[in-house]
Amino acid sequence: MQHFYFLIALGALATLAFTFSLWRRFSQRNRLPYRVDAFLLSPPQRAFCAVLERAVGQEYRVYAKVRAADIIEVERRLDRRARERAAERIAEEVFDFVICTRESSAIACAINLAARSRLSRRPPKNRLDRICAAAKLPFVRFRESDVYSVVEIEEQVFSAMQTLKIHPRAEEISAQDTREALRDLSDVIGDKVPEPRRTKRPIRSTPPTHPTEPATPSTPTAIKPRTRTEPRLHLHEDLDIGPEIRMSEPRIEVEFDSDRPKRARI
Repeated sequence: MQHFYFLIALGALATLAFTFSLWRRFSQRNRLPYRVDAFLLSPPQRAFCAVLERAVGQEYRVYAKVRAADIIEVERRLDRRARERAAERIAEEVFDFVICTRESSAIACAINLAARSRLSRRPPKNRLDRICAAAKLPFVRFRESDVYSVVEIEEQVFSAMQTLKIHPRAEEISAQDTREALRDLSDVIGDKVPEPRRTKRPIRSTPPTHPTEPATPSTPTAIKPRTRTEPRLHLHEDLDIGPEIRMSEPRIEVEFDSDRPKRARI
């Protein structure tokens, strides 16, 4: 009897072990194989990002780990198959950093950080460079380093941004916003400035013409030629010579009866 209970207990333990193994196997198979990373950026990327933010200034923002498909789109003029192949080329491409304007979030430049290499100082180029050139997106590559120069990064980034002439505060105003602003401005001006009075001009009434009678053309008035008047000489009595001034002649009186000469009187 004791052996019977022992066999029952042994069978129950085997059943539990088998059930637990099946549950564990199925649970591991149904579990999604994902886990979160400890950091978004690697130590070299964090060091470069700090210098890049100082180089671009307060008028721009730096975004990290941006997919190329999020900022580059395929042209719609292509057919379906060509668009799918073009989308596959940029599906796996990722930009390490993307610079955007702070106010309008306009895309200004994309940056990738290449690994260190003793063979070449310049970072290598690949298909992503050709894609950015076709999309007219400024793209700059830098090498990982222990020390970064703020001036050097600033010069390379802004020289690449000059190709598109991107300004941090150049934001286009939509037509609807423009109409609303003009409407508000006109309301303010209309409330403060009174409208000028308009004077009505008299309208000349023209006599109605009968529809059956043809309109007779008006005869042009003859223009008389102007005759040239010759200058005429007036007579002496017709002229006004003005006031007449008469001068009296000096009179000299001489007395001869005296021997002593006397002064003449004028």
